[in-house]
Amino acid sequence: MRKVYKNIFGEVISKNNAVKLEEYHLYYYQEHSDLLKEIEFISEDSIYNINYFLSEDDDEEQVLDYLKEKSDFFDIEKRETADGFIISTNKLYSLSVDDQPLISKTVFKAEDPENFICSQVIDNDTQEPQLEKTIKCWYTTDKNGEKYAAIECSYQEDGKLELAIDKTSDPDNEQNWTHYDYDTFQDLQEQITTDISYYRTANLLPKEAYQK
Repeated sequence: MRKVYKNIFGEVISKNNAVKLEEYHLYYYQEHSDLLKEIEFISEDSIYNINYFLSEDDDEEQVLDYLKEKSDFFDIEKRETADGFIISTNKLYSLSVDDQPLISKTVFKAEDPENFICSQVIDNDTQEPQLEKTIKCWYTTDKNGEKYAAIECSYQEDGKLELAIDKTSDPDNEQNWTHYDYDTFQDLQEQITTDISYYRTANLLPKEAYQK
């Protein structure tokens, strides 16, 4: 593994400078590549959190044992791609609280891997999504050209839209946001030129991704 030390602002620093700081991050890259495998978050010489990025050739049980030796708090992330979407499955462990992880799936558009469009919590026993904990976001740009979550959606237990909050008229003023539900969703769609039917239910991926 190739180690890279960074300060909390993401700037590369030397090991000597890192150990002088109260807090720094240690990045592990696969040898001779830019493939990021692990990030250790270190404060006062102790690891308080780890992000591990699971590859296809990793044995998850071995990775789990390896991480348990280093920290009580860590996250194992596995990313897959499906028809222009990135699906990230995260298992967040907090061993001082519970041996079982908090599992979630997060979806991004491949061309925009920074802004999630869907986040779901997965039940540990059934491995099914807890639909009432699903959050979806639709993005556009503000007057300064900055991308932001213009519509935020939450859902009922049956996966139907519970609330869609439209911020487009005045992103910074909550009093001017408009609220829609499953029955009035069409009113929201009529104001937007792109198809936003994906946001009417808690389905993880748009229909076209399932059809291909």
